[in-house]
Amino acid sequence: MKTSKPIFLPCCIAVCRYLSLAAAAVHYYLLSAGLIKVPLYIAHSGQNAFKNLRNIWHTRLVRRVISVSVRSPLRTSTLRLVNSNVPLPPDTGCVIAICHTPWKRLLVQWCLENNIGMVVGNGNWSHRKGRIQKKGRGFSDLRDIVNHLRHKGRIVIAFDCFSICPNQCRLKFLGNYHDMSTLPARLAAIAGVPLITAIPRLHNGMIHIDSGPRFGVNKPDSDPGDVMQHLVSFLESEIKTDPGIWPGAYYKWLQLTGGTKNRFNNH
Repeated sequence: MKTSKPIFLPCCIAVCRYLSLAAAAVHYYLLSAGLIKVPLYIAHSGQNAFKNLRNIWHTRLVRRVISVSVRSPLRTSTLRLVNSNVPLPPDTGCVIAICHTPWKRLLVQWCLENNIGMVVGNGNWSHRKGRIQKKGRGFSDLRDIVNHLRHKGRIVIAFDCFSICPNQCRLKFLGNYHDMSTLPARLAAIAGVPLITAIPRLHNGMIHIDSGPRFGVNKPDSDPGDVMQHLVSFLESEIKTDPGIWPGAYYKWLQLTGGTKNRFNNH
């Protein structure tokens, strides 16, 4: 007997859409009254302020629903919300550079289910650390990651990492200069594998992972800083089109957290 698809998640996402309209209307009123200011990279996005607010609030609300459902019996259904449009090379390893995203918990679980690649980054995933996580710190971690890549493995790593670290470069991003890690570009160069960019976004009730700039096998004398500037410039243009894709664009603005100073440092 054919089983019907659970309608709980689509219904919740639809409710979030209506709630986001109400939240955006209140926020837009405060903006119009001059009680709050909009960041320049959102004001100059090419979209009207209300549409940006609606997208941001919708992302914020849906994220809460997914964060709960991915840890519930609805986990399998929740993972089906992910749709990847990123072509991966079948005969070689690769570095998948992804921006910080509201959908981190969902995507980590999705990577596990689909054997997408090793997750490189911080976070409390100790129960599955051996399978999915390396912190990319120290010789041992870096050696294991490079060997994994050279044996046709894949890694997923955040490229928008603002931190003080031994291997960093100073890049311009959203009107300011930041110290940023060059680890994604360096790993691809050392292992001799392609570097692929992925940008997750909420659209039509699904989390679509879209492909960004791709770099072939880097030459030994290539500058990792140039590669990273290209990546963050691409992310900046995507944020101006859809601020909801990047939490750092709106967390502080909405005053829902203590700011973004420590949220995006480290990989």
